[in-house]
Amino acid sequence: MKYELMLRILFELLSKKTVQASYLAEKYEISTRTVYRYISCIEYAGIPIYTKRGNAGGFCIMENYRLPASFLTKKEFNETISALKGINEHVENKTITSVINKLFSLTKKEYYDFDIKNGHLIIDSTSWGDTSEHKDKLTMIENGIENNLILEIDYLDRNGERSKRLIEPHNIVLKQGLWYVFAYCNLRNEFRLFKIGRIEKINTLKDTFVKRPIPDVLPFENWYATDNAELVEFIVDEKIVADVEEWLGVNNVKKGEKITAKAVLPIDDILIGKILSFGDGLKVVSPKKLKKDIKKKIEDIIKYYN
Repeated sequence: MKYELMLRILFELLSKKTVQASYLAEKYEISTRTVYRYISCIEYAGIPIYTKRGNAGGFCIMENYRLPASFLTKKEFNETISALKGINEHVENKTITSVINKLFSLTKKEYYDFDIKNGHLIIDSTSWGDTSEHKDKLTMIENGIENNLILEIDYLDRNGERSKRLIEPHNIVLKQGLWYVFAYCNLRNEFRLFKIGRIEKINTLKDTFVKRPIPDVLPFENWYATDNAELVEFIVDEKIVADVEEWLGVNNVKKGEKITAKAVLPIDDILIGKILSFGDGLKVVSPKKLKKDIKKKIEDIIKYYN
């Protein structure tokens, strides 16, 4: 966080003639003492900053100063722009766009032939069946976050229940290839994580909200650190090895006399459904309770079809 703020302050100084400590403190919600400390760190890095006295005074960077060519190598520049552009393709964020433009303006012209496909990193987090509607939803949510606008959403949860919610969007989250909005839900009166793929419709209201303090522990920080997460061991049939490797990661699949796999997973209905989707190609070795739950689910399915 410290270095991110220092970089933002640096860009403020590069884009404005004079910047006051009080302005930086208010904008980034830090003390003026912290601002002075960050300015000293930036100066120590070799950026020529000087202080103007008087009512219209503040911090300034010497006129015509540009970041040195050594600030970013061409490879670092390409990878940074690739990552930023990849994210911006899905979430059109004004700040990210501004950073991209500033990076181009502050670097050598020989970098300008950049092509996203020339970098090592290509980001495409959409699903194979994705449509423009998904991007439209992300754009509306980003606009709601940027302008503190309350959103009305029609939400279909995984149990098939529909509800209309008024939410105060605070963050967009990309986790395990899926997009979520972390928002305060006025129906439940608490922060909730809403999967964007399950939002059927979004309306932007004229009503605004005041950003709330974010909880100390976010629901996506320790995704598997739940009370029901356990080490699960499998025996894997050769015919589905590639699928299991993509699911659990190649490091968690071991090949010997038998092909086995181990991973810490949350024990719930979603996991049982995932295991059953592999049919007779995947067998649970432990824990025993999970084996019993799967057998019961199979028996229930047989009864249903009988």
